[in-house]
Amino acid sequence: MKKIVLFSAVIAVPLFFWFKGSPPLPPEAAEQVTRQRDPMSDIQGKLKQDPNQAPLWFQLGHGYLNQQEFDAALTSFDYAIRLSPEPVASHYAAKATARYYLNNQVLDDEVSALLNKALKIEPLNLTALSLIASDHFISFRYQQAIDTWTKMLDSQDRDLDRASIIHSLNLAKQMQNNQ
Repeated sequence: MKKIVLFSAVIAVPLFFWFKGSPPLPPEAAEQVTRQRDPMSDIQGKLKQDPNQAPLWFQLGHGYLNQQEFDAALTSFDYAIRLSPEPVASHYAAKATARYYLNNQVLDDEVSALLNKALKIEPLNLTALSLIASDHFISFRYQQAIDTWTKMLDSQDRDLDRASIIHSLNLAKQMQNNQ
């Protein structure tokens, strides 16, 4: 009898928490989620007033990327490129990123062409190189990922999250050694 009660408790407790779900957000966290959406609303409001602002379309595209709304991000980056007198590498790299994720993380010809445009303008564009390195990594091309992350570290860019890149680089080396 004790075994049945113990077994029931072992099964019932995890099931209780699983069915219970996650608790509601505290008011402060719910307010923070609302504040995070406000910048998107602000940008959209400004674009309604004047839709010819390339920098705002670019910001909006990044907001959509963060929300994983890749179709909307792609459209926003298209507008940013079309409205810019001279598109910069970041425009093409951002559009490539949206297209890549919209395409289920497949680096197709269109994504490659966008990345090549970005790297032609700015050979050490971190967004483009990060996407390339990540694609190499998830495709088990560890040496190419290592080479790309090393290139990023050699760039001496101050905005680079060096600790994260070094961690990724070491992980790729470890995976390569395990092959």
